[in-house]
Amino acid sequence: MLRLFSGNRTIVLLLLPLFLGLFHFLNITTGFYTKDSNLFGYWDVFFKMSTFNTNFFAALLVLINAIVLNRIFNKSNFFDRITYLIAPCYVVFISFFGISYSLNGVLLAHFFLILMLQQLFILNHNEARISTVFNIMLLGGLACSVLPLLLFILPFMLGIIRFMRPLSFRDIMVGILASVLPYFYHLSAIYLLDWPSLDVSFYAEKSMLRGDWPVVLGILFFASIIGLAAFITQWQKSAIRSKRQFQMLLVLFIVLLLISIFYLLSFQQISLFSLLLLPLCLLLPFAFRSETLGMASSGVFYLLLSFSVIKFFIFS
Repeated sequence: MLRLFSGNRTIVLLLLPLFLGLFHFLNITTGFYTKDSNLFGYWDVFFKMSTFNTNFFAALLVLINAIVLNRIFNKSNFFDRITYLIAPCYVVFISFFGISYSLNGVLLAHFFLILMLQQLFILNHNEARISTVFNIMLLGGLACSVLPLLLFILPFMLGIIRFMRPLSFRDIMVGILASVLPYFYHLSAIYLLDWPSLDVSFYAEKSMLRGDWPVVLGILFFASIIGLAAFITQWQKSAIRSKRQFQMLLVLFIVLLLISIFYLLSFQQISLFSLLLLPLCLLLPFAFRSETLGMASSGVFYLLLSFSVIKFFIFS
């Protein structure tokens, strides 16, 4: 299967809905993941008033996220040819988190952060395109509006932009303005739609961790080790622009890891660890092509794919 996705045939992406359909079918039949943490930050009222099928839209958003993340990788020309390895990696890894089975703020934050990464990757050191800085900070602000804990990363966003190009005072002011725009939208909705002004879900309630949480974190730990090893190997033979992009991914990974650990210790939930998949899925394809890590990475992926199905029966 990895060989199929390693090629340049776009048609292999049609396998992704089959994977998602299988995961959702198993979840519905076993009742493995519930809808007890569907919070949307500042937009909680809007989504709770809606009557759409949250399971369907969660699967659709996972599919969109996987495809866009894969497009970011291919547009960055990391490989000498197009590959579709990133999309199945994202779909399989996120299947270990309950956020992928019912629409929620964390999954929407994935979407906005992936779009933000897309803008970050088109930044050019020699081009002072202030519109790109605006888009990056606006998308970062939208991610924070649906997942307020991410407010801690907003100051780091300007630092991450600095990896790709110099920052002027105008860039900083435009970035700050863009990042607060979603909150003006929220205030406007309160005024125009008569929403309750204080009905904002900043944090989740404490909950009991599922029995599979050590396994999920263990999987992420080993994936991070493999991704870091691939990062170090690729760093040595990359162009200057690629090195800056790898630095950007590493800083983003560290910041998201710190927030995820805080969330775990405070609320006994591991959903924010899923955000680590965004930088990881852009690094793991290098491990599959590595002479030293290739066989091990492929074996681990097939084990994870098998376990992503078996877990519904082991821990239910």
